[in-house]
Amino acid sequence: MNEPKQKINKDIMISGLGHYQLTKKRKQILMYSFLTALAITIVGLAVFGGYVIMTANREEPAVFVAPPPTKKYEPRILEHKVKVQKKQRSSSRPSVIPRMTAMKKTSINLPEIKADPKTLHTTFQPKFKAVSGKGMGAGLGTGYGTHGFGSGVSQINFFGLKAKGEKIAILVDASVSMVEEERGGVPGYLRVKQRIEDVIDALSPGSLFTVIAFADAAEAMTPKMIIANEKNKNDAKMFIRPYNTDGNWGLTTGNIESKNYGDLRAVGGTTRLDLALTGAFDQGADTIMIISDGIPRVEKALTPEQMQSYQKKREQWFDTNQGAISNWENARASAPAGTAQKVWIPPVAASTGPPKEGQQPRQARAGYWKTVTVGGFRRARPNPPPPPKAGFWTLADFVKYMGLMYDEEYKPKGVDEPVIFCIGYQIDQDGGSFLKNLASHYHGQYRSVRKIK
Repeated sequence: MNEPKQKINKDIMISGLGHYQLTKKRKQILMYSFLTALAITIVGLAVFGGYVIMTANREEPAVFVAPPPTKKYEPRILEHKVKVQKKQRSSSRPSVIPRMTAMKKTSINLPEIKADPKTLHTTFQPKFKAVSGKGMGAGLGTGYGTHGFGSGVSQINFFGLKAKGEKIAILVDASVSMVEEERGGVPGYLRVKQRIEDVIDALSPGSLFTVIAFADAAEAMTPKMIIANEKNKNDAKMFIRPYNTDGNWGLTTGNIESKNYGDLRAVGGTTRLDLALTGAFDQGADTIMIISDGIPRVEKALTPEQMQSYQKKREQWFDTNQGAISNWENARASAPAGTAQKVWIPPVAASTGPPKEGQQPRQARAGYWKTVTVGGFRRARPNPPPPPKAGFWTLADFVKYMGLMYDEEYKPKGVDEPVIFCIGYQIDQDGGSFLKNLASHYHGQYRSVRKIK
């Protein structure tokens, strides 16, 4: 009985001592591990804390109050959203009219819809303005023209003047003075026409245009404006090329007539800019380009008062000179008759260069025999004085004339008066002053050109 008790006590003691020794070693290991981890943690916290403190010391303190958070968009997303909103606002789609549907019409009572199905409202309500002129100058391509939608506006470089227009009239002086030697002769005028062709080539395909030549008369290329396509541009260049070439000097007949506005009426003259402007206004030009070498010499018509005064002087002259007229008639009746004789008229060669201003070019003529009277009565018959000259149009007359054409052609259509640009080619002081004031009155520009290369 004593032996088992001693064995149990021995096992308990061994077990307790071993456990104690083992526990002590484990505690030492755990203690070392804990101290090592703690040391590492302390060092890490010290390093991180020092970095944070140094960083905070380098930063400047904030002096602003942060605004409440706002919704932000990326630039491209915001741009896309704005475009979509604009498209939606400009859409011409009708607003949606509410309605209800049911599979069985008798299974539901539809509410009353307070909307007029015939009335449609859109967010886009364009307002169109009445336009002038005819043709295809409006409504082609993109962009905006001066009289409607379209790509018809042309950017023009007219001998250095920058202009733009949708219905363009180019007025070219074709008088003989344009080819005088001091203006470069025929080669100089050829360069003028080449520059005009450059202007024609640069016209926008959607614009309308016309070309008008003027001298003692005025000739329009076409009675109405034409579209600036390639064919019409080539036709316009062919139209101006023959002027002031051998056998085609100046211009004495044309297809444009002056308008009669009572006392303001032209009866002749040279450099008939009034006729060229008449053609441009009749065709509804919004931009007029002029090149000329001198002041227009447009003869005025006599007023009714001047005509009455002249008729009175004429009647007084006949009353005063009745005896002189009778003596002349008696002398002619009693004078011996002359002798008929044939004479040879030699041939005449055609002129080889441009004639002088106011003269017609000399045409070639063959020689021929002519019967003339030699001797006989040759005293000139007394004649009354010629009618007086009414003078020439001034700038004020031109402005008045163009104002009357505007009231007739433009104002009823609600169209603004045209803009006028002028080039003085080798022009004198009076002519340059006239063109400069004309361009200024019609909101355009003027430039004097001495030489064209």
